[in-house]
Amino acid sequence: MKTYIALILISMLILSSFSSDDASSILAKVDQAQQSIKDKTADVEMQMINLKSGSKKIKKAKFYQKGLDHKLFVYTFPKSDEGIATLTIPGAVYLYLPMFKKPKKITNLAEKNTFNKSDFSLEDMNSKSFSELYTATQLNDNSDYFVLDLKPKDSQSSYSHIVAQFNKQYFYPEQFEYYDKKGLKLKVAVYHYQKIKGLWVADKVTMTNIKKKHCTVFIMTNIKINTGLSDDLFTVEKMMQ
Repeated sequence: MKTYIALILISMLILSSFSSDDASSILAKVDQAQQSIKDKTADVEMQMINLKSGSKKIKKAKFYQKGLDHKLFVYTFPKSDEGIATLTIPGAVYLYLPMFKKPKKITNLAEKNTFNKSDFSLEDMNSKSFSELYTATQLNDNSDYFVLDLKPKDSQSSYSHIVAQFNKQYFYPEQFEYYDKKGLKLKVAVYHYQKIKGLWVADKVTMTNIKKKHCTVFIMTNIKINTGLSDDLFTVEKMMQ
């Protein structure tokens, strides 16, 4: 009997190890797919929708990205937001408000705040690779996508875990379910893609906050990838121009 129980425990440990290893391999392939897009520019429309009343607010911006860790949003609409910019570079996030004439560095504590009053937090916009941010375990093997449980490596994260679906053929994210520290489902992100230069590029992301009954839709148009953006674009000085 003791031998039987021991064999069961050993089998469970082996299966757990394989699951973790497989999940890590999947996440590494997701990172590889993301990194195949060296840079990106786009026109962004951000629709913020109150699901109770149906009311909608719209913001527009120019978006620039190089690699995973350089991102710049420059807002063009509405008039009250024109010139506002957010810059993400390795180790720092900056916010520029034209009325104050100088950028402000956002602290780690503030990263739990919303991104420009949307349903995305600054944490959601993180510029690191998935493998750097999460420990992954494979939950099941759907015919069309992998389902992974992602646990944040940062203990200060707003989330206890994320249930993520990744396309099985091309390894891009399809859906993320975010759970709060109490284990309750907080938000759901759904991704849509188009193929550009042979690569699948996200052109729409819908983030729904279940608790607040509110959603934000990011729509990207006029997308260009791998054009050779300069590092000089992603500087504090440039975001102020």
